[in-house]
Amino acid sequence: MGKETESVVANLKIGGRTLQPNEYLAAADETTSKNLKSILDRLGVALVSALEKNSPVASGKLASSWRVIGVKDTKDGTRLEVGTDIEYADYIDKGVKGIKNRKKQIKNKDGKYYQFKTYGMPPEALKSLEGWAKIKNIDLKGQKAVDKSEGRPNYNKLIKSPSQRLAYYIKKYGIAGRNFKQKSLDEVLPDYEVQIKEVSFNSLVLKIKT
Repeated sequence: MGKETESVVANLKIGGRTLQPNEYLAAADETTSKNLKSILDRLGVALVSALEKNSPVASGKLASSWRVIGVKDTKDGTRLEVGTDIEYADYIDKGVKGIKNRKKQIKNKDGKYYQFKTYGMPPEALKSLEGWAKIKNIDLKGQKAVDKSEGRPNYNKLIKSPSQRLAYYIKKYGIAGRNFKQKSLDEVLPDYEVQIKEVSFNSLVLKIKT
């Protein structure tokens, strides 16, 4: 924030005495910091609410997992951090390229695309896939068999269940990026940008952690 000159603050009085310029600046900085933290605390709550609303619904674990981690000062500015413990959150947000990709993905923070490299899924993932299909009313038993003309005839012999068949097509074509993090930011940030500017802070780092 800008520092006032001695002449500007010369007549400021608190508690019956005139403040020294350094006292005024320290008090002003402290007030500004408290005001910014209050704004960011409220922004964090609003952002969590938006993420809960915009997160794709499957089991509901992702939507209910978002939380405000906190507000803290860093060398780059003041940071509001919102996060989740769900490991696959960023895969859903950015999408994953399939082995024969046909979906739209978004680059991750490293400037790269997530990518499936094999067709198989571990048992726990297949179990979660079955739960997801049930919620979405997908008839796994009605899924067609893998076409042997696709150049992987041997893989068809490895498919022992409907969930494995569905996993095959997910891995083949990929997962489209949902971009729900940016959507959530776009919804809530405009309401707080003016307030943040009014407290005259030089920088703000907003991070959604996954």
